[in-house]
Amino acid sequence: MSFLLPLGLLALLALPIIVLLHFLRERRRRVPVPSLLLWENLPRRVDGERSRRLPITPLLLLHLLIATLLGVALGGPQIAGALTPDARHTAIILDTSTSMAAVDGSTSRFEQARQRARAIVTSAPPGDRITLITAGPRAQIVASGEDPFLITAALDRLQPGGVGMAINEALTLAEAALDPQFSRRIIVLTDSALPPQPARDVIVPVEWTTIGSNVPNRAIIAFASRPWGGRLQVYARVANYDAAPFNGTLRVFSGNQVVAEERVTIAPNGETEISWTLTGVVEPLRAAIDGRDALPQDDAAYLSVSQGRPILALLVSDEPAALRRALEVIPGVTVTVTTPTAYATAPERAAADLTIFDRFLPDAWPQGAILAIAPPPGSSLLNVALETREPEPGTPLQQRGDTLEGIGFGGVIFGAVRIVETPPWAEVQLSSENVPLILRGRIDNHEIAVWTFNLADSNLTTRLAFPILVARTVRDLAPPPLPQAVRAGEPLVIRPDPRTTALQLRGPGNQQITAPAASVVTLDTLTEPGLYQVEEQRGAATVLAGVVGVNAGAAIESNLRPQNAPPMRAPGSDPGSATGRHMLDLWPWLALAALLVLALEWAYVLRRR
Repeated sequence: MSFLLPLGLLALLALPIIVLLHFLRERRRRVPVPSLLLWENLPRRVDGERSRRLPITPLLLLHLLIATLLGVALGGPQIAGALTPDARHTAIILDTSTSMAAVDGSTSRFEQARQRARAIVTSAPPGDRITLITAGPRAQIVASGEDPFLITAALDRLQPGGVGMAINEALTLAEAALDPQFSRRIIVLTDSALPPQPARDVIVPVEWTTIGSNVPNRAIIAFASRPWGGRLQVYARVANYDAAPFNGTLRVFSGNQVVAEERVTIAPNGETEISWTLTGVVEPLRAAIDGRDALPQDDAAYLSVSQGRPILALLVSDEPAALRRALEVIPGVTVTVTTPTAYATAPERAAADLTIFDRFLPDAWPQGAILAIAPPPGSSLLNVALETREPEPGTPLQQRGDTLEGIGFGGVIFGAVRIVETPPWAEVQLSSENVPLILRGRIDNHEIAVWTFNLADSNLTTRLAFPILVARTVRDLAPPPLPQAVRAGEPLVIRPDPRTTALQLRGPGNQQITAPAASVVTLDTLTEPGLYQVEEQRGAATVLAGVVGVNAGAAIESNLRPQNAPPMRAPGSDPGSATGRHMLDLWPWLALAALLVLALEWAYVLRRR
């Protein structure tokens, strides 16, 4: 016997309480007598002597039996029922990609697949087990067990959305979840909108069910932009998955205003590309075409065009000229300059996204990113030696990391360099004869780069590598901008500002997502197409507000023609290694027995009266 709710057995604590109540009741019985004089002849009880014997009465036994039955019933007891030689464990893989939302006949493909899955669940005999797996951009097990109500409830909560079907991942999950003691099988319910798949071995039989018929569809399968001078180049690609040509109008909206419009004629099973050059566009863009088809989700595409992340840089230096020129030419960077002596009272300290310390270090790292150049000895933040070492000109440099890739330091003289001990949170990106020149690391929520050489003693500022190195270092330290758009269901990777405490997204249909701050935040639940507002918050303040487009159009997903099942090598049957047992719930019978005993107690009391 097993218990579904072992905590319910705590109700058995009522047994000693019932015994105590009966004990107290027996000690204080009321006996009617004609006269108190009759009590004079009774033997007196010795002082201090008390009766500790509990009279065992039928009423006490009935009360204990009722409490025992109800207490055990609350524990949800189960026993293994009769052997079922044909017990089966079925894994249902349900395609939840966007193409399943296409209207095919009187209802959507997804609803047709859901009805078939529900029929499989409700027709399963007692003792069979069902595992429900969804296969969208990623696969996951959403329900498993012998209770059909649990599986159908999980089915009712599912909705299609996301580009792609992770069929291989779903098959692997199914193989791992199926119990080898049962007769096993896998049922796949999908419209087969898949790219060509290599042949695959599956250890159990697979029933591939293709949902849907050949329905036409038009889709925007690509939408992108790039700055060009002071203008914006916008590109779109529209596909026609139909045996007949398509004539329509493609419009681009900025807010609610049409900023571009083009008549398109697309040959059967063909594509067309359109591009525009726009000016003065700052709003997110939306491209739309009247597809008049079964899948309206891919008739629109969304794009954010103002994705640059503004950076407020605070330069702390007594000789800021060279660094200031290199910083000011970086797009989106605003430079404020202060001296080391005025840094402690600088009003920009708290708001700076990037602080550059030139031959100076404070007592503690400030908020935001940090670039420390020629740090002085005696600081508690870095261990800097008093002695210096000058790398020989022409000595080969050891470079590592993407930030320095392609930057040439030929002919650069670094001058006398103080030896900086590499802290445990950093790694060396540039060195000469074991002398660290550039360090990069992260401690707590601080992104830090350290240039150990003094720009005043070096000729680096006169080389082409200097502005490139400054720009790449700034971009490496500062959080990257949000992507313009992602495909529905594709992971959205955000590297927020280090000062961010929470990340909040608002999507179509008043959808709200809140994620805790981390160095990298990955969100893979954006399956509904549209524009998502992204806010990086620090307490009640907003550090950054941006927009990300989520699009459903894709060459494979938008082609609604049913495809053949991928080649699979699977056995014809799987008998299982043992028979399954059906678990029987005992609590209804125990509750019924408690009611019968309660009726018996009531009859006993009435009879005594």
